[in-house]
Amino acid sequence: MPTFSFLGTGSGLPTADRFFSSILLFIGGLHILVDAGEPCVHSLRDRGTLVRDIDAVLITHGHVDHIGGLPALLQGAMLLGRDKPLILCLPSEMIAPVRAWIHALYLSEEGLGFSVDWRPWGDKEPILFPTVESDIIVIPHANRHLATCYRSLPGADATLPCNSFSLQIVHGSFRALFSGDLSSAAELAQLAALSATVLVSELSHFDAGQLAAVLQSADLKSLCLVHLSEDYSSDREFLREKMEELLPNVGDVFIPEEGEVLDF
Repeated sequence: MPTFSFLGTGSGLPTADRFFSSILLFIGGLHILVDAGEPCVHSLRDRGTLVRDIDAVLITHGHVDHIGGLPALLQGAMLLGRDKPLILCLPSEMIAPVRAWIHALYLSEEGLGFSVDWRPWGDKEPILFPTVESDIIVIPHANRHLATCYRSLPGADATLPCNSFSLQIVHGSFRALFSGDLSSAAELAQLAALSATVLVSELSHFDAGQLAAVLQSADLKSLCLVHLSEDYSSDREFLREKMEELLPNVGDVFIPEEGEVLDF
């Protein structure tokens, strides 16, 4: 039974009671971390040997609230004696800067004690994770979140590709969709057309009505809302009831608490 542990459900705005984006998925015998917002290494350490045992980290995009905990995770794995290889999937333009970041923090890849398998995302290009039962397939879907957020900033570098992704994770009949951060709810339309066990969607960059409009005809068993804007995070029960009313076709609507574990 696939299990989701919501290590960090907050938005990019720091708050006292929410950590940055990080979700641990246990599926097909593998532990896969979706995004590495800080302090993910502490949350994993609190769960036993996961810092040494996780199989892969999937980074949706380069914003600090989704990747800022990665160096501490690598250092923690080194200090805890990890020797198991780690698969790290992320936008291709992030690989060289992250490796330089590790070097600048006085770590060395050779000194970690385990190998890092750097795998770049390609739009709709599947990455396979073989398991004893059947392959886990991760398919990234490009979106325009970074392009929308970054390119309007003063001093923005027009040459940066601004790659950001939503993710589809499939294992047999189980299909999980992760929105990542989006420029609009409409970017979910292609993923929402797929029959899915669960959609984990952000709700910071558009409103609940816009999300519900996209999901009206979706064949979706469960919806998990994370990365909430300030307005929604202040009254989570009202938001859950509103989404249940707007989406009677969805079996369950969850707004996970920090550290909550859900089975699907």
